[in-house]
Amino acid sequence: MSKINIYVNSKNRKSDETPSNFSVIIPDGLLKVNKDEYFTLSVNSFYCYNDFYQSNVNSNYFNLIFRNSSNVVYSTQKLYLNLGNPNIYDLLSDINTKLSGYLTCSYDNIKNKITYTRIYAQTSNYYTMYINAINSGCFFGLNNNVETIILFSGSESINPININSIRALSVGMDGDISFNNNNMESNLNNSVYKASDLIFQTAVNVPKGFLIDYQNIDGGDSFKFTLGNHDRIKYFILSVYDQDGNTIADMTDYIIHIQFTINKKSQKEALLKSLIDYNKQSYLILGHIFDIFNNLYSYFVKKLNSNV
Repeated sequence: MSKINIYVNSKNRKSDETPSNFSVIIPDGLLKVNKDEYFTLSVNSFYCYNDFYQSNVNSNYFNLIFRNSSNVVYSTQKLYLNLGNPNIYDLLSDINTKLSGYLTCSYDNIKNKITYTRIYAQTSNYYTMYINAINSGCFFGLNNNVETIILFSGSESINPININSIRALSVGMDGDISFNNNNMESNLNNSVYKASDLIFQTAVNVPKGFLIDYQNIDGGDSFKFTLGNHDRIKYFILSVYDQDGNTIADMTDYIIHIQFTINKKSQKEALLKSLIDYNKQSYLILGHIFDIFNNLYSYFVKKLNSNV
């Protein structure tokens, strides 16, 4: 057994790549196995600063919609929350500014919810007013891609406000890598699980500006994978996603320690394969012998019948 440690620092990527997606070129011959060997991969450490934006292109888009008295869409405005890491009061100010003249919003600290109150005059064209939080539902306390009516008497957010749209970092590996047994992750649209390229995931459980740190101190195998590469590994690609599979476009630089272990294949497996091959050959020979005896039996039966 031999181990090759690769310490990847995303800031050493190519100039046209980003920390969200970049390639790692392996020196020729460094990661190579013989026919009687196989690779395992382990993630031994990961760390980066929590400096990426919670309000980003994956979470800041919403629409203001007006329907007429016939319930037909009369007007739609595409709007975007400010990029960055707002606190709840920054968020209130941003919403009140973006929707000034249409509504006001107030925050209930006890419930952690926002009440939206319509102030725009009602006419036959501007009869009902809605917010559709396209992908920004966590900030509005609303469900994504659902039109929520805003009343003159006030409409309270359905869900508590969550200013942290990114709750987990997921690192995926692609390229010249073959996973022997696929990882599985749930499909966002249904309960069906699908193949995944993820090799690591950690919660964003520190405040802004603090270090997100994972160390495999006890040598556990939580992030250990058996690979199906039978010759060599020339390169791999690392990508960073949030918990919903969205690429984190403004991902900060990070360092990840990946360990490749070259293992000897079990002799039991080789012996079992030889035994299976031997049994296959034995069955073929027995089958051939049976065919010979069957043909001889048919020949003599026909001979006897012809002499009668």
